[in-house]
Amino acid sequence: MDMNGPSHEEVPATRRLLAQAVPLVDEARALSYALIRVLASTPREELSREDIDALSQLAYELLNKLNQALELFQEIDKVPDP
Repeated sequence: MDMNGPSHEEVPATRRLLAQAVPLVDEARALSYALIRVLASTPREELSREDIDALSQLAYELLNKLNQALELFQEIDKVPDP
């Protein structure tokens, strides 16, 4: 990339990379959701309530960050090629 901005070849390459990242973020979101569900159903005797709450909160925050990242990727994907 030069100082004038991306070349015509770099923009499609960047979009291809972003297109590959979106499914990975989707999978991470699904795994985060699964973690939240499993933690919510873990018997109390296996983990303390504080442990479950802390892990659930962490997973929920991760899920929110991934949602934000996915929204950014989707917005980038909407940008038309030059």
